[in-house]
Amino acid sequence: MSDKPQKHEPQKRALREVARSALSFIKSNWKLKLVSLAVALIIWGGLISEDATLTREKTFTDVQVAITGTETLQRNGLVITSGLDLAPIRIKAEVPQRVYDGAAATNYSVRVDAGRISAPGEQKLPILTSASNIYGTVTWMSEEAITVYVEEYVTRRRVPVSLETFGSLRDGFYAAPPSVDPGNVVISGPRSLVERVAQVTAAYNQQSVDGEAGVVYSAVPFRLVTRDGEEISSDLVSVTSENVLLDTLLVEQRVYPTKSVPVNLTGVVRGETAEGFAVAAVTADPAYLVVAGEQADIDGIRMLNLLSDIDVSDRRDTVIRALRVDKPNGVIHLSDNAVYVSVEIEPAPPLSGGNP
Repeated sequence: MSDKPQKHEPQKRALREVARSALSFIKSNWKLKLVSLAVALIIWGGLISEDATLTREKTFTDVQVAITGTETLQRNGLVITSGLDLAPIRIKAEVPQRVYDGAAATNYSVRVDAGRISAPGEQKLPILTSASNIYGTVTWMSEEAITVYVEEYVTRRRVPVSLETFGSLRDGFYAAPPSVDPGNVVISGPRSLVERVAQVTAAYNQQSVDGEAGVVYSAVPFRLVTRDGEEISSDLVSVTSENVLLDTLLVEQRVYPTKSVPVNLTGVVRGETAEGFAVAAVTADPAYLVVAGEQADIDGIRMLNLLSDIDVSDRRDTVIRALRVDKPNGVIHLSDNAVYVSVEIEPAPPLSGGNP
């Protein structure tokens, strides 16, 4: 009979004894052992989080690419005209454990440096990132570079401003012709756009004036137009005056009160008509004119005199003449400089009475 089973029996008994001892150890003081395990895990986690060499990969989506160096580019006489309408990209970074939860895409300064461009034309710019000991390093980007088109940045001075006026004030007021400030501007931007600008135009609606007498100031938007009347609209073109960036023009207009005054026809006819004829009527067209000026100046005007008369000597028919109106002192505006005066001449009626 074999004795092999008897040889391994002591080893089995020893293993069972070790297992019983371990189980007894775990069962006794288990709460203390559980607390010790938790403390050990906390200490282990703290050590891991403080170790800068331990990193985890983190993915960031919808990352905006910043554009830097545009002012440097303009100082070098260049400007990017297309290619900057960038869609958000995705990046991956190896982030230290201790800042993993707080790390954001802005910590890596994802950008394109336009200041590196030195010549016009199509240019390819790398997308740059910044690395740091605190937030780690970007290891991957969905886009590595962008392609832009660059033009010369030029400036034109003394570009004229044209003011288009329309509309009218409410009754009872007159507005002097408006003036616009500035009268010319400086335009800067891509050569292909700046060279096409012929003038700056602004549309001024006089109906926007509230109708009160005095000086009225209005901010009016403007347009850049070519010689063919085509509007040029671009954020790349700047309009300035004395180094101040403009988005509107200042329109100044003085508003005066008005008054309707009759034309004085007294003494406008001289001479004697032909024998057997007489002056039947004298009329003016228009019979009334509108004057405008300071209220104190126009209040004292009762009638408007004419600067000349009509000679009817030996006339047998009606006479019509245009006569200039004498503009009173203080009057800023007269609705007409002249009126048409009609002198109606008709056969004289027979004298009453006679031979029986």
